[in-house]
Amino acid sequence: MDRNRHTEAILLRRHSYSESSWILGWLTADLGWIQTLAKGAKRKPGVLREPLDLFYLCEIAVLRPRTGELYLFKEASVKNPLLALRKNWATFSCAQYFGELAGGSVERGTPVPELYDLLRKAFTYLETHPPSLLLVERFEQRLLALSGMKGAGLDGLGELLGGGAPRILAIRRRVQEALRPSG
Repeated sequence: MDRNRHTEAILLRRHSYSESSWILGWLTADLGWIQTLAKGAKRKPGVLREPLDLFYLCEIAVLRPRTGELYLFKEASVKNPLLALRKNWATFSCAQYFGELAGGSVERGTPVPELYDLLRKAFTYLETHPPSLLLVERFEQRLLALSGMKGAGLDGLGELLGGGAPRILAIRRRVQEALRPSG
């Protein structure tokens, strides 16, 4: 069986692994939520032909692991850096919350193309529209519906997110504060 995989993906997490390597967390169109080891990615020149940052929409090539869940990162081609998601704190926080919700609501390695499409559409929308509390609520409702928990509300989100709920719901509170009108 061929272990090489190519898929569209959105970078949602980046953690230092060593002096020269990153662990990259992706929500992908075909593989679901995966983590990849990008060996030597911090070196210049490294495996990255171009720098990768959060929310980048890419075409990635990875090597499926023989054992375990950590894929080996081979290369990425940035399709859209979604730079407007960094234009202000409210937009960045909203994008981060959506990414954490999407990544936290699916088992690692389980493809859910509808979830990937929901996140990609939300990010594309945020590129040209300001974030709002209504947008956050609609994203949450659609996520719950995709998970078979339509109408479950905030309690349903907590149940869906399991152990990650406190951290992700703290991001939600930060988003609410950023979107609350001042005055």
